[in-house]
Amino acid sequence: MSTEHVDKNPQETAETVSQEKSLRFHLETIWLFTANDIQSIVYPETAFGIFSALSGKLLTTNTSPDLLEVLSRVSRVVLWNWLNVLLFDVANQRLPTSIIEDSVNKGWRPLPSQRLSEADTRRLLLTIVPLVFVASLYLGGMEEAVAMMVLTWMYNDLGGADENYLVRNLINAFGFICYSSGATIVAAGYRQHALNNTAYSWLAIIAGIIFTTLQMQDMADMEGDAVRGRRTLPLVHGEGIARWSIALPVMFWSVVCPAFWGLHVAGYTASLAVGAVLAFRVLMFRTVAADKLTWKVWCLWTSILYLLPLFKDHSVFDRFLGSYQG
Repeated sequence: MSTEHVDKNPQETAETVSQEKSLRFHLETIWLFTANDIQSIVYPETAFGIFSALSGKLLTTNTSPDLLEVLSRVSRVVLWNWLNVLLFDVANQRLPTSIIEDSVNKGWRPLPSQRLSEADTRRLLLTIVPLVFVASLYLGGMEEAVAMMVLTWMYNDLGGADENYLVRNLINAFGFICYSSGATIVAAGYRQHALNNTAYSWLAIIAGIIFTTLQMQDMADMEGDAVRGRRTLPLVHGEGIARWSIALPVMFWSVVCPAFWGLHVAGYTASLAVGAVLAFRVLMFRTVAADKLTWKVWCLWTSILYLLPLFKDHSVFDRFLGSYQG
């Protein structure tokens, strides 16, 4: 047998390489819109959904969740969170004032780095909105996704983020309620289980945490916020007051959350240990680089708080281990 060698057309090869580069470029561009919110929203809110679903009857209508079944939905929860974050970030970063701010604080983002034009960003948003709607029809969390679209409009187009830091934190608090609720619905099993009454009380506490401590993210962005004219808490009242306004609520919630669940020493130790580190850092380390790291500690602290229901009821792990031992 003989093998016939066929030379590829150099022009076709070049076009193929160009298309591959173009695809990679656009995928990276989309990723850059959300890169800054992966650690602050996607990961923690995915954790909230999974932890809440695993807690069973504490927060959902599922009295005996299966560990592997819930964990099998992690990718769905991540996708739901990421798509909603993408919608918000594209809507936010396309605004002229956001481009000005990002040129100072985050020059790597698609618009200030000129990877994408404002017109192309608007067209991208026109694609993302129905995509999120359809995805939520399949994954669950439709009401939460629609509510976040309204909050996104209020935050960005109506200037809620720039009007007053209290309004900004309030919109964000409701946004986190939507992320947390939607993530739990997806994780628990869409059309199979729902949130119970205790879940809504827990979500109210989460909203309180966000409303009183989210200004942590403003500490490292003061220069860009000042250029934009945004009235964040540190710019309005000064850095010293802003830092105490974070540290004190952090310690307060580090006690209230385990108390809400009626936990013993282990639960208090987990939240207080990370909360104390967070409060100490925000008061003592005041450079931009330090504030960026402290913001990551804030994300870790919220994730620890999201874990507390499993300190109360870890029967899902007992059942899993028992099924193997039996």
